[in-house]
Amino acid sequence: MNDAASVIRLRRSLLYVPGDREAMIAKAAQRGADGLILNLEDAVAPGNKELARNTVVHALAALDFGRAEVIVRINPLDTPTGYRDLLTIAPAKPDAILLPKVGSPEEVRFAAWTLARLEEMHDLPAGGIRLMCMIESAAGVLAAVPIAGCHPRVAALLFGAADYSAEIGCAITPEGDTLLHVQSQIVLAGRAAGIDAIDTPHMRLDDPEGLARSSQRARQLGFDGKSAIHPGQIGPINSAFSPTSEQIVWAERVLAALPGGDEAQLGATVLDGQLIEAPHLVRARRTLRVALQVEIATR
Repeated sequence: MNDAASVIRLRRSLLYVPGDREAMIAKAAQRGADGLILNLEDAVAPGNKELARNTVVHALAALDFGRAEVIVRINPLDTPTGYRDLLTIAPAKPDAILLPKVGSPEEVRFAAWTLARLEEMHDLPAGGIRLMCMIESAAGVLAAVPIAGCHPRVAALLFGAADYSAEIGCAITPEGDTLLHVQSQIVLAGRAAGIDAIDTPHMRLDDPEGLARSSQRARQLGFDGKSAIHPGQIGPINSAFSPTSEQIVWAERVLAALPGGDEAQLGATVLDGQLIEAPHLVRARRTLRVALQVEIATR
């Protein structure tokens, strides 16, 4: 493992927490999720928007969230509620703002410009608050590549299958086949921009087998993590997105196969009958970096 390990931030599991539920927010950091999404949007009734906003601001000031990344999902920025969310939440210094229903890079650039002004006004570190973008519409999917790469603040794309399927009119099947194309597009957009891609939540709470399948499928597609809507989903999701002991052993053996540790001398190295080339080294190094962060997170 090398110094690059320090730049990886685990986002295996991001737990949605209603912003107007003070007790749930207080307990959220103990649930084991890598990130918490304090939700001001869909989970909050219209009459509770101000309560939720004030509750989240108080929580950011008063609670110790430990290692968890604290993300606030605001309402759409083209609404008075969403803009007020951004102006109120940013000074409370969340780790990131999650923009819902993003359909164009212009929306993201506007949010980034506003954050820069708020950081100046409140003497906050420049660029300290990241942006994450919900991709949950046809426009968002088609613009995923420019959205992902439009600003250095953008740290992740999150897929929202519920809104997407409602707009498109497609079913969400247990096999996941109807969403495969759009999931692949989001992963590709994230990879092209060098940012994370997070899969949609598994909406059934009484379906542990389905959760395990969808988490494993998302991992195989290349997602970095998966959103969760209940604390009971965190363990299976974390497990699916953590390197197995077999994968760690394989990665260590791949790096050990480098002659003198020098990639330039790799040549035609064979390990267990398999030709080891540069792409295998990339995968091996990332596996060990993620494994190190998993170890740190579980100490």
